[in-house]
Amino acid sequence: MPFDGSDVYQLASRLGLPSLEQAARAAGVMSVLEISAYHVERRLRHSVARVIEYQLGEIDLHVAYEGVRLETMPRITLEASRIEKLNAVLLTVKFQSLSHQPSLSYDERSLWLIQQAAGAHIHGVMVAPDRPVLPYATIVNAIDGYLPEAIREVPLRSPR
Repeated sequence: MPFDGSDVYQLASRLGLPSLEQAARAAGVMSVLEISAYHVERRLRHSVARVIEYQLGEIDLHVAYEGVRLETMPRITLEASRIEKLNAVLLTVKFQSLSHQPSLSYDERSLWLIQQAAGAHIHGVMVAPDRPVLPYATIVNAIDGYLPEAIREVPLRSPR
């Protein structure tokens, strides 16, 4: 089967989250950054992290994991400086004009779909975080450094 990334794009919906466009158009929301982490090997839970920036300056992170009830997941308030630094990196690598990392396949260990939304405007880039190719490696490193809670790897089964 040819790679089209549809499993990664459909992950948020499968986890019961409203669409990214709905989240970005909600009252008081300025922008949303979403990171979907899809783990091909299935030893880890898929996850979707949303960083929501509100017009009043508050920034929340909400992470949903496959197989974990949404209402049990806490919202984390983030410092604006972390998101400003991440956004600066995305601006530097010209995130808004990037397309998906070339030569992706379902053979990757993990795939991340990073999407930014403001109102009706949505742009996304799919990357293989285990395959460091510039400028995608710069994005992965920035997420690792400034937003590690968004990509925490949770085992599918807890160790005994």
